[in-house]
Amino acid sequence: MLPISMITWAKRRRSKDWCGKLAGQHGFRTAEIAINAADHLPTGAVYLTVTGTSAEAGDDGEVGRGNRVNALITPCRPMSLEAAAGKNPVTHVGKIYNTLARDIAAALTRMPETAAAQCTMVSRIGAPVSSPALAQVVVVDQLSRAPKLIDDFVAGTIAVF
Repeated sequence: MLPISMITWAKRRRSKDWCGKLAGQHGFRTAEIAINAADHLPTGAVYLTVTGTSAEAGDDGEVGRGNRVNALITPCRPMSLEAAAGKNPVTHVGKIYNTLARDIAAALTRMPETAAAQCTMVSRIGAPVSSPALAQVVVVDQLSRAPKLIDDFVAGTIAVF
């Protein structure tokens, strides 16, 4: 009988090949594919779940607004349903990224020319917490200048070319 790590490795390889082929069929010339990226086969540390996450066991950390980092319900803006309280402050990206994104947006809104800011950060299983898969900042600024800008265009005091 093969050890579990060898069986897992073969299934991972087949899954990765299948995903690469499927990506090619949908127009992606290149694709970076990671299957259960947190597995460490040399030590036998493998995650034997369908999705590779705790979500399928009901441990996805979703909470009500009182336990969110920003304590807000924001249906028309990006938000996380991730609980931060009680999570590991060293490795739990939900706790770290939610707090960091909140602080980035708050720092930007302290600038007088910024009306609003939001920051979204997304992790990748197996990647260091200091390397998010996505970090996006959206800043709304200078919108109050629009009426004056229109007046300046009409007066011919602003060149656009």
